[in-house]
Amino acid sequence: MVNNILFNKNNTVVKGLLILFLIVGLCGCGPTTSTVKKAPSSIVKVRGQHQVAPEVMVATSHQLATDAGIKMLENGGNAVDATVASAFVLGVVEPMMAGIGGGGSMTVWEKATEEAKHFEFYASAGADSGKAGPATPDSLLTPEQEVAVPGTVAGLLTAHKQYGELPRSEVLKPAIETAKNGFIVHPLLARTILEEKDKLHIDSAAANLFYPGGEPLRAGEKLVQPELASTLEKIANKGQEGFYQGIIAERLVDRLEKGDSPMTLNDLKSYKPRTRSPLLGDFKGYTILAPPPPMAGMEVIETLNLLEKYDLSSMGLPAENPRALSLLTDAIRTSRADRYKWNGDPRGVGVPAAAIASDDYAEERRRWVGGAVPDSLPAGNPWQMVSSGKQVTINNITGYPFTSFEAPETNSEQMDTSRDESLDNQTTHLSIVDGEGNAVTLTFTMGQYFGSGVFSKGTFYNTAARNFDDSPANKWGPYRTPRSSTAPTMVLEDSRVRLVVGSPGSGRIPPAIDQMILYTLEYGIDPLEAIYMPRIYPFTNSNTVRVEDGFPTAPLKRLSDRGYELEVLAPYDLYFGGVHMVYVTEDGQLIGVADPRRNGTVSGY
Repeated sequence: MVNNILFNKNNTVVKGLLILFLIVGLCGCGPTTSTVKKAPSSIVKVRGQHQVAPEVMVATSHQLATDAGIKMLENGGNAVDATVASAFVLGVVEPMMAGIGGGGSMTVWEKATEEAKHFEFYASAGADSGKAGPATPDSLLTPEQEVAVPGTVAGLLTAHKQYGELPRSEVLKPAIETAKNGFIVHPLLARTILEEKDKLHIDSAAANLFYPGGEPLRAGEKLVQPELASTLEKIANKGQEGFYQGIIAERLVDRLEKGDSPMTLNDLKSYKPRTRSPLLGDFKGYTILAPPPPMAGMEVIETLNLLEKYDLSSMGLPAENPRALSLLTDAIRTSRADRYKWNGDPRGVGVPAAAIASDDYAEERRRWVGGAVPDSLPAGNPWQMVSSGKQVTINNITGYPFTSFEAPETNSEQMDTSRDESLDNQTTHLSIVDGEGNAVTLTFTMGQYFGSGVFSKGTFYNTAARNFDDSPANKWGPYRTPRSSTAPTMVLEDSRVRLVVGSPGSGRIPPAIDQMILYTLEYGIDPLEAIYMPRIYPFTNSNTVRVEDGFPTAPLKRLSDRGYELEVLAPYDLYFGGVHMVYVTEDGQLIGVADPRRNGTVSGY
């Protein structure tokens, strides 16, 4: 097994860069440089030694989760078995980011059948239409009212039942053992324990766990979670019924009633994940598999479509070339405006995702790329591109269809995206490729750090109800799912996986994914360099662009001269995401890379 190989670890110059990187990380700031930063040796990258390609690759945000995925593959499991095992472990070691009280989505590619499926299991409104829900986030008065029906358990087990090869008890075993035996608290968990002190004291059981004796758990100490281990054992033994019915469900509803939550036992029992075809895009001969609504795949694909007409590779990297950075900024801003205007739950209301992902729509919206820089960029009208109910097919892969609903009446005012722009990196992601060429990309979340703070039977519960608003496609209603910026994405070439990618980071997720696709496939640079390139994040409601320190002067000056207001953040800032990806070279080698902004890990053999 090749495991956690450090790039150029014996190079004296790189060691010096690592020391500099550590200093910058400790102080939380760094000087503005005139050249693009090069990768220090803290990058975690796995590649075949002596040109022998690894057959499998697992990239996650924690070593124990990566190890769990590798173990499933060694024991004869496939990419879905590895994903489910890794995800349950992440819920144990990253309780602030994800877990069985949250939700998410995953895209699966089955090589043998050349079939692509998307499993959407974001936390959703309940089944009881008689119970009132939130009209807007401002109407939520208690932490309990922030909680939507959790989808992680149902989503993971549904995918495992359809594609997995190992027994359910085996894929949950690593998570159960980790919760029962404990693990060493890592710095990011320790930091969030301190930052979220008030939230962790909403429930006494959580306070006793994370503030034993009144003192916060610190990095290097052990966290043991026996109650969570017991809950996971029930799921291993009984499947979804063990979580959505019986004592775990009853305790949760009793707990939520204390804060006037509308959730009922029937809501939990009735929860079902949604299985859909992925949203398809075609970028310069590559097939993009992105999540359909209410996830953010439409933004990923539209950004690429807007840039397809430009010969970016001849211009130079956006991190170095003024025009390339300017085009990238405009494209991201334009596609973000469209997603915020039109995205939502496609059940019962029109969401023009396939139209937004079309070449014709990109042609119409491209007028904003390289043009004027308005203070607030308006969304477009994709409805003129809608082909009612038509199925999308690219390279014999069946994708998400055009909506069969009429255009909803919407507010003409620009949507407020300030909440999305200010959130931290409160999600987690993993990417996996197995030896048969199957692949999974999974993003899941609690919403905010430690979710709502509501704690029951060893786990926290989400804040997904905060994501609803009063727009037609995103309003509260029976079984409805709020829109999300998560976007687990794959790129295929000739029915062969080339890139498996995703990230946490709220609204920064689609831009981070697009930048990785462009750097690795359009520019052809090593994934190691790609993941270290400084990133950008343009706002839609203002002309502000947040840029990661590391850009030279000329590209930034061009943005400023065009009318953008630049806000520079520290290099390798957690704000800009935590990409975990697997890149497959043209000759079939697997390269796994974990983002230094998140300190994740990759392993392969």
